[in-house]
Amino acid sequence: MKKSIILPLVAAVTFSYSSISFAGSLNQNQQEKLEKIEAVLVENPDLIDGLLTSLNLYLDQQNRQSEMMAKYQDWIYNNPQHTTIGKADAALTIVNVTDYNCPYCKKLDPVLEQLVEEMPNDIRVVNIYVPLKQQDVKGLGTSSAEFALNVWQQNRGAYEQVHQLLVKRPQMHDKNSLNRIAKHTGTEGSLTRQDETRAMIDKNYQMFSELGLRGTPAMIMGTEIIPGYMSIEQLRPIVKAQIAKQQSKS
Repeated sequence: MKKSIILPLVAAVTFSYSSISFAGSLNQNQQEKLEKIEAVLVENPDLIDGLLTSLNLYLDQQNRQSEMMAKYQDWIYNNPQHTTIGKADAALTIVNVTDYNCPYCKKLDPVLEQLVEEMPNDIRVVNIYVPLKQQDVKGLGTSSAEFALNVWQQNRGAYEQVHQLLVKRPQMHDKNSLNRIAKHTGTEGSLTRQDETRAMIDKNYQMFSELGLRGTPAMIMGTEIIPGYMSIEQLRPIVKAQIAKQQSKS
């Protein structure tokens, strides 16, 4: 294998690792992995072209994602229309891209609530509703996400109870389930479709698509996007590391 071919590839792999970790240099674990990759490529030079193409595609995706994060910065973090839990001045904001008809979103919700309870001064959660499974409930012309957002805007004192009842139902919501929740919480007026709320959800869809997300739940912490459900045991150390990173900047 010619050295002139290996070196650019190694440089590309190095840059890829630094992009993934959002650090300026490789740590020991990354360096060891890089050496293993180089050894594999020396033995299998036919892999080089495919690997380099994949790395370039990955880096293009990361650059695009960074651009879109900057574009939607205010929409995500400074929009009072989004429902939130935790203190506004918390060290870390976890953006929770979620859907009331997604089973794994419903599993993640109590995990995030527990983390806020454990670290009340350090964590704030912003919920971004993207109802992929059901844009409109038949017979209502609205959705569970729109209902929750309407309650947040119109009757914030009732929101927590409405939210918990929406999360509690294991099946997809329908006209009957939403009517029951609204009647139980005295929020029947919030089942009426609001153009402003629908426009908000449409923009959430746009953000979801332009960030390259493919499903719910997904979490955004700082510059990292974490797709899918994570248990409290999996998520807690990640969150603590992110809090430490944010606090080191202040």
